[in-house]
Amino acid sequence: MALIAKLDQAMTDRVDALTAHQAEPTLAHRTMAALHTSRRAQAIESIPRAQVIAQFDYLRSVLPDVFVMRPLTTPTAGVYPLNFAAAAFGTSGTATDYMLPIGSNAGGIPVTGMFGATFEVAAGIYKQLGYGPKGYDGNDNNQDGFIDDSLEGTLELTPEEILELRRRLGRHTHKTARSEMLYAILVEGYGPYGSSFSRDDFTSKEVQDTDGDGLLEFVDAWGEPLQFYRWPILYHSDTQKGFPNLSKLSLDLAADRTPGPYASVYETREQNPLDPNQTLMAPAWWGSEFNDSVPGGYGIARGKVSGAAVFFMSHFTTLVDPIAASGTVASNATFWDRSVNTNTGYYMRRAYYSRFLILSGGSDRIPGVARLSSPNDSVDYRKLDERTLFVSSDGTISTKRDGTGSPVPVSPPNLIRIENQGGRVDPNRTGGFGNVPFDSKFRNDTNTFLESAGYDDITNHGLGTAASTN
Repeated sequence: MALIAKLDQAMTDRVDALTAHQAEPTLAHRTMAALHTSRRAQAIESIPRAQVIAQFDYLRSVLPDVFVMRPLTTPTAGVYPLNFAAAAFGTSGTATDYMLPIGSNAGGIPVTGMFGATFEVAAGIYKQLGYGPKGYDGNDNNQDGFIDDSLEGTLELTPEEILELRRRLGRHTHKTARSEMLYAILVEGYGPYGSSFSRDDFTSKEVQDTDGDGLLEFVDAWGEPLQFYRWPILYHSDTQKGFPNLSKLSLDLAADRTPGPYASVYETREQNPLDPNQTLMAPAWWGSEFNDSVPGGYGIARGKVSGAAVFFMSHFTTLVDPIAASGTVASNATFWDRSVNTNTGYYMRRAYYSRFLILSGGSDRIPGVARLSSPNDSVDYRKLDERTLFVSSDGTISTKRDGTGSPVPVSPPNLIRIENQGGRVDPNRTGGFGNVPFDSKFRNDTNTFLESAGYDDITNHGLGTAASTN
């Protein structure tokens, strides 16, 4: 708990400083934020919404919470061995589709990062991995159009050092990535905000390299890596609504209410601090009925959700409530939308409040949040969940566990759509919400195995600190 409290204070200070920075919207941000309706020849711009999207893009890049390693064969220009949970913007099929901020691949905008992280933040990882200095200095040293790629990172390395770098990449396990990212930000940080700590501020029991990949991790009292989430919008705690637990869903059914995160129509609805004016919840932009002509490169509408909202969700966080989206009966008492119009489908939208999450799995060494499966540390929650009777989100009671899903592999899209949201849900679900995007893995309620595993979890949400988020 002492370690988590220490990290929580440092991250709170870091988040406050980063949130005070106002990102400048690019043309891509403005295009995504505009209303593209067939009723008008020209798009209707929204500078406030563009500013919100630019802020999401900026914070994602300076505060990544996870990454995926890819095998490094021959160091090549434009090849990056890490993806910090980033989705492509563009269709070139090259690294230019991952330039930051979104839209900088069109030229005229300084490139600040690649694959979901700024060059300064990524440097904290690449230096530990064994890159040479030219691989994390934020410069295009060989003038080939790519900054800090694998070619620059290995320019000054011997063949033996490159081989060791490959070995480290191969030893990485996914369960350590979030802790390694947290360590890189707070201890190995570069750029204007630098680092909050030095290595000497921690003992050998607090910082280790448990998987031997060369990247240091914060570990708990049981030697397990801590888990870090930037926007854990589906994590349920006293701090935030998240995805309601089994007890809340059962209470709703007992009171003849459609199961959902809220108790009544009068309960105050959450707001995302990055979007205090709820520009992302505006029906004209969020819905596909009015915002029906979004340019193809900015998302394709799915059901009631506009292409622009789909695009936003593919890069950042969901804008729909998985329970409302799958429910057969809308309810203005338990859903975020108090108006509830099943014809328009607006009841599916939801604004989430979330505070960054730092979590230890506790004495059972199992975090009460879902983790995707990688070859080195696979978890199949179908075999672990003891539930036989459970509440479905459409208000019915199921007597048979759905075992048709298969372990969902670690990939940037799956991290964005599933794991990054920090839910106590089964990531191995099949089926879903028809045309509603990105949430089909959350078809039913919480995974009771993860709820049980979460009882002894130790988190910064239980520290009683001020609710500073995003």
